[in-house]
Amino acid sequence: MNLFVINRYEGEKEEEKRNERKHLSELLKRIEERKREKVNDLKAINEPEQKKKKQRKEKVEEKSTQDISTTKDTIQNNVELQCATKGRAAQQKWHKKRERIKNIKIDENYMQHGTTKTENEILQNETMDNEEDEISNKIIGSKNIQEQPKNFIILGAKIKRKSQNVKRVLPEWLANPTIISSDLNCGPRLEEIDSMLDVKMVEVLKSNGINKLFPVQASMMSWLLKCNNDRQQGWWLRDTCVSAPTGSGKTLAYVIPIVQILQSRLVPKIRCLIVVPAQELAAQVYKVMITYTSHTNLKVGLISGASSIQEEQDNMFKKYVGRERVSVIDIIVATPRRLVDHILKTPGFSLDDLRFLVIDEADRATDWLEYLPEHHYYVPRLTLFNIHNSKVPAQKLLFSATLSQDPEKLSHLGLFKPILFTSVLVSSKDENVNLDKKVQDFIGRYTSPKELTELAVECIAEYKPVGVYQILIRNNMLPKTLIFTNSGETAHRLTLLLQSFLSEKNIIVGELSAQLMSKQRENIIGKFAAGEIQVLVSSDALARGVDIPNVQLVISYDLPKHIKGYIHRAGRTGRAGKPGTAVSILTSKQVGIFKHMLSNAHKAVPDIEKLKLDSIANTISYLNHVEKLKEHLKREKQNNLQRMKVVKRIQSVIVE
Repeated sequence: MNLFVINRYEGEKEEEKRNERKHLSELLKRIEERKREKVNDLKAINEPEQKKKKQRKEKVEEKSTQDISTTKDTIQNNVELQCATKGRAAQQKWHKKRERIKNIKIDENYMQHGTTKTENEILQNETMDNEEDEISNKIIGSKNIQEQPKNFIILGAKIKRKSQNVKRVLPEWLANPTIISSDLNCGPRLEEIDSMLDVKMVEVLKSNGINKLFPVQASMMSWLLKCNNDRQQGWWLRDTCVSAPTGSGKTLAYVIPIVQILQSRLVPKIRCLIVVPAQELAAQVYKVMITYTSHTNLKVGLISGASSIQEEQDNMFKKYVGRERVSVIDIIVATPRRLVDHILKTPGFSLDDLRFLVIDEADRATDWLEYLPEHHYYVPRLTLFNIHNSKVPAQKLLFSATLSQDPEKLSHLGLFKPILFTSVLVSSKDENVNLDKKVQDFIGRYTSPKELTELAVECIAEYKPVGVYQILIRNNMLPKTLIFTNSGETAHRLTLLLQSFLSEKNIIVGELSAQLMSKQRENIIGKFAAGEIQVLVSSDALARGVDIPNVQLVISYDLPKHIKGYIHRAGRTGRAGKPGTAVSILTSKQVGIFKHMLSNAHKAVPDIEKLKLDSIANTISYLNHVEKLKEHLKREKQNNLQRMKVVKRIQSVIVE
C-alpha cells in the first residue's frame, strides 16, 4: 500500500494512471449494482412477509377484544425478531463487502476534486444507507398493526365511547321569568288598584261584572303602565311575552292598560295593532275593545276578511286632507292575511306610528311581520346613536297558552330585550331544558286550569257517534256542549247524525266549520252563546282563544295532532274560575298515542274508560241512521253539482 502511494507521488506514466482510474470506476459501478440488487432482494423478501402480516391482522380482528392487546404484543415481538434477524444477515454481508474493498482508498470524489475518503468513511456511508432501509422496512411493517387514531371517526366502524351532548342553556330572560300565580282567586280587587286606573274604566269593569282582576291582568297592567312612564322619558320599551293557561284573562290583560294609555291621544293614528290567527277570535277581541273604549274617543277597526276589503277601507278612512287619506282608527284588530292585503293594497294605510304590537296566540306562523315597517321588525342595537337617529320601535306584546320556550323559534319575532311573564318554576338559570320536548317544572305552557276535569273514553271507530250520544245523555240535564273534529266534512256528518239521534229530545245541534260563510259562522256562535243551540259541532276554527261563556262540556271527537290542539280545545271550558269537563274519544290504536302525547308534556294521563255501546246502538237504531245519512249526503252532492252547473251557465251568459 505504501509503495502504491509513493509511486503515485513520484510520478508514473499517464497510461498507468488511466488504468487505475478505470479500475476504480469499475469497482464503484459494481458497488452500485450490488446495492440495487440488495434493495431488490429486500423487496422480494418483504412481499411475502407483508402478506403474512395482513393475514395475521385479519385473524387478530376476528378475536375478542380481550385478546387484542396480547395479540398486538406477539406481533410486535415477531417484528422485532425479524428486524434483528435482518440486521445480522446484513452485518454478515457487509463484512464480506469489507474484505472485497479493503484495498480501495480512492473514491470518485478524488478523481474530480483531488480529495480522499478513508475506508471507514466509505463503509460508514454504506452502513447508514443500509440502516435507513431497515428502519423504513420496520415502519412499513409496524404501521399495519398500529391502532387507528382515536381522534378520527371511521365510517361504518362501531364507536366505543359515547359522544358528549352539547348542553343548551336558556337565555337569561327565559331562565328567569317573572312568575304569575296560576290561582285565579288571588288577584287584587278593583278597590285595591283604583288609583292606577281611570275612574270611568273602573265603572266599565264593574258594569261588566268584574270586581277583581286575575293575576295575569294585574301583573300586565302594572308593568305596561310603568313602561309608559319610561316611554315618556324617551326610552325604548322592552318587548313582553306572556304565557298563561287558557281562560286566565289574557285578553283583558292587554286591553285594559292599552286603552288606559292611548285614551289621552290627540290625533287619530293607528297606534295599536292586534293580530290574531282566526276570524272568530278577531271578532271576539274587537267586541272586547269596543266595550272598554266606549268611554273614550278611541276608535277600533276590524280587518279580518269578514267584510270586503272595500268596506274595511271605508271604515278606516273617512276623512280627506287634500288628496291624502287620513286614518280615523286608533286600534286595529286583524288577521294576518287580511293585514298583509291592506299593507300592500290600501293607500294611506300606515303603521309607522305604532305604539303597541299585540300578537295573540303568538306561536303561530309570523311571516306577516316582514311586511311591517322596518323599525318595528328589525330593531337596531341599543346605542346612543340609534336612540337619537332611529325611529322608536313598537312594543311587542306576545300572548299565548302554548308559547314556545325555544329561543330559536322566538328569534324570528325580532324581540327587543324581552321579558317573560308566566307560571314557571325553573330551579336555576343554568338549568338545561330540552326545549319543546322536556318541560321539567314549567307549569304555564302545557297546563290547564284547576277547575277543568279531563277524561278519556275508548270505543271502536264505527261507534264513535254512539259514544258521543252516550256521553251527552249520561246526565238528565244536558250540559252546554262543544264538540271538536279535525275536518269540516267530519263535523258535517257528525252534526247530521246527532240531529237525527237527538231530534226526539228537542235538542238543537249546530254546525260550525270553514265551509260556512263568515256571517253564517257569526250567527251560529251568537245562537250558541245565547243558549238557542245546546250542542255545537265544530272543526278547529273555534279551538284557539274564542271565549264562549258557560261551556260546560268539551268533547274531542277526533284526537288532535298535537298537544297544543288538545290544550286549546280543552281550554274552551273551565274558564274564569268556572268548572268544566273535557272528554277525549279514542280508538284502540289511539290510546298509546294519547298517553304518549300527554306524558311528554308532563301532564297527568286520565283513566281511560272502555265504552260498551252495542245495546245503545240497537236502542237508537244506529245502522238505520247511518243509511239515512248516506242517502242525505248523496242528495247533497247531486244538489251541489246542479248548482255548479247553473252557476256556470249564468257565467257563460254574462260573458256572451
